[in-house]
Amino acid sequence: MSKINLPKEILKHEAFKVLSAKEKEEYIRNLLIKILELNPEGITISQIRESSGLTYSTIWHHLEVLSYTAQCRKISRGNVDVYYPTGKAIHLNDHTQDKALYSISILREAKGNFVCVHEKRQNNSGNWAVCGGILIPFELMEHLIKGFAKAKNLSKTNAEK
Repeated sequence: MSKINLPKEILKHEAFKVLSAKEKEEYIRNLLIKILELNPEGITISQIRESSGLTYSTIWHHLEVLSYTAQCRKISRGNVDVYYPTGKAIHLNDHTQDKALYSISILREAKGNFVCVHEKRQNNSGNWAVCGGILIPFELMEHLIKGFAKAKNLSKTNAEK
C-alpha cells in the first residue's frame, strides 16, 4: 500500500478518548477532509486505516457522509472506492430558510465544473456545519433550470386550485 500524506496535528489516542461523541464526530470529519486535501490524487479507506490507526468502519462511515453531502467525491473502481477532495470552490451566495443556510458555489475540478449547493445548520459550537449537499455538473444546468421553472409553475397552478 502506498504511503499517504497526513496532517501534522493529529490528536494522540488519549486526547481523542476524552472528547465527547459530538466532538469526536466533528474531529474525524475535519481530519478526513484534511487528509483528502493532502492527497488530491485520491485515497482509499485501507490507505487511511493503515496510516491513521482509525478503524475501517469509522473511516467508511465518515467518508460516506462526506460523499453524500458533496464534501468529497467518491469514484468506484471495480470493488475499490477511491475518495477525492472537492475542487477549488468559488462562493456565489447564501440563502437562509428557517434555521438552515443554503450555500451556493462553483467547484472547479479536473473532471469538470460543478455547481455545489450545501445545506448548513448550526452545530453545538454555534458554527455552520454541512448537513446536506449536491454537486451538479455544469452540462446539466440548462435542463435543471427548465425543470425548476416547470416545478415553480406547477406549484403556482396547484396553489390556485
